[in-house]
Amino acid sequence: MNQRTIQKEVSFQGIGVHFGAESLVTLKPASENTGIVFISPRFPMEKIVLGQVIPENAMHASVIRNKEFIVSTVEHLMASISAFSIDNLIIEVQGLEVPILDGSALPFVCAIEQAGILEQNIKKNFLTPKKELNFEEQKNGRFITIKPAEYFEESCSYDKNLYFKYFADFKHPLVQKDNLYGVLDNEYFSGYLASARTFGFLEQLPFLRRHGLAKGTTLGNTVVIGEEEFLNDKRFENEFIRHKLLDLFGDLALLGKNLIGSIVAQKTGHNFNRQVIQHYIENPDMWYLI
Repeated sequence: MNQRTIQKEVSFQGIGVHFGAESLVTLKPASENTGIVFISPRFPMEKIVLGQVIPENAMHASVIRNKEFIVSTVEHLMASISAFSIDNLIIEVQGLEVPILDGSALPFVCAIEQAGILEQNIKKNFLTPKKELNFEEQKNGRFITIKPAEYFEESCSYDKNLYFKYFADFKHPLVQKDNLYGVLDNEYFSGYLASARTFGFLEQLPFLRRHGLAKGTTLGNTVVIGEEEFLNDKRFENEFIRHKLLDLFGDLALLGKNLIGSIVAQKTGHNFNRQVIQHYIENPDMWYLI
């Protein structure tokens, strides 16, 4: 399997869900071994290379930065890029935040399909831990367990799939326990996860606004959960766990390489998920690049 990029540039524009400001994002083809790179036209000599930067400590979005610029809310875009197994890409962001668009990853999937996928001439690399890794936050019941990809001695090869089991327990009368399991590939992501939208609890909105967040939240891009009813319509009965899984895959895409093996996770969130990227960057000898 070879590395991949896109065939042509594609752009999308809109407001950011947290800062509420307009931004423009352009995806550009990149040559072999470039990796996934964020750039800003304001700082042409600077870049953020995924797999080399630990995400910021942030509760409500995935945020990356270097010494000159910051890009917030990258998770939906990155989940889509990862689902298409894209290895090399330049992402130019004019603004502070990736647009929220309709609150799901579907617009990004459509944009990548419009751009087309280009197979390149160099072998693709996959990432898997050398042994089982466990990340846990007992007081909140959160955990992520990542097991290495299976190795087949007869063919001297690894299983290149990413298997998952995901558990959610929102402890809310309208949104309670649920689970999903399967194999992550483009068909599953595009058909089952991509259209699941961002959601939020109405009671949390004042807190977010006081801290300068959720300024771009609307009923058009966020499913809002009140105490006794939804303020707008869901797309699916289990839209919330679908979106939590989408966010997890988007956060793990900040590893900069396609992860293989198996994941079991429960009640994850952006600030918790970042521990996986931190572990990889600080302990590269505990991971295989296959």
